[in-house]
Amino acid sequence: MSFLRIALRFSINEPISFQSFSGYSIRGLLYKMIKEIDEEYASFLHDSKSLAPFSVSPPFIENLNSIYINYDKLNPGLYTINITLLQSKLIDIMIKYIHEKIGSSKIEIGGKEVLLNSLSLENISFENIYEKSNEIKSFKINFLTPTYFRLTPRDISKKYKYSINKKEKISAYRFYPLPDPVLLFRSIARIWRKFSNFNLNLKDFMEWIEIGGIAISGFPKGIKTHIVYEHPTTKKWCVGFTGIVHYSIVKDLYNSEKSKIANTLLKFATYTNVGGGRTAGLGMIKYEIEE
Repeated sequence: MSFLRIALRFSINEPISFQSFSGYSIRGLLYKMIKEIDEEYASFLHDSKSLAPFSVSPPFIENLNSIYINYDKLNPGLYTINITLLQSKLIDIMIKYIHEKIGSSKIEIGGKEVLLNSLSLENISFENIYEKSNEIKSFKINFLTPTYFRLTPRDISKKYKYSINKKEKISAYRFYPLPDPVLLFRSIARIWRKFSNFNLNLKDFMEWIEIGGIAISGFPKGIKTHIVYEHPTTKKWCVGFTGIVHYSIVKDLYNSEKSKIANTLLKFATYTNVGGGRTAGLGMIKYEIEE
């Protein structure tokens, strides 16, 4: 079983401004593409409350080993957008769109037509990610776009060992803009379980994570928090963090197979994003193994 990464590279001659974080516009572009092929499925996908079978990146500039993310404005230049598709039906729809609709070499970004310079497809096997993963002892993650995780009242009560009064009106979840290893891997494992048929024994792995198998070893340059609005006139917003965070596997809990699974999941996450809002380019990461 495999999934698909589509990379679109385009150039613009005039600046493009977005009304909010640019990733929301790219998600809108994907829905528009799907709708042109299968309007009923596009509506189903948009309204579904289940885990979405795709993620996107905001437009970015890749220069040597660095990636520059564009939040709300694109200046003239060459940009890349990544779209990851995790479901066979969605892959078929997008392949059909590419064959039938994209021949004009133009796409619409931020309400303006832009020139599509190139398009590439990468088919990735879940099993191959695992087979090509080695044991790791430490690693760093560059959280490139605002990242947050969700904590439910149940999570909080479990963590701090108190009971919630059921009569109290409490929101479904809280934004948690911190690089917690448990929430990070819980997010990635949830996507893997939903869309992969390759078994990683994630139950045992997550129990190992929860007892402290992987710990934060530092973020020497710090992390920053950002408020991201989905639309400037609505109350839809989130708080996320960015920055480079170092992690290590705790020595007295080291397990070679579980460290390999961690490596596998983190490689996978570079395609899917992590945390909340991943379908709109939030939680985009760059992952590197450290010696």
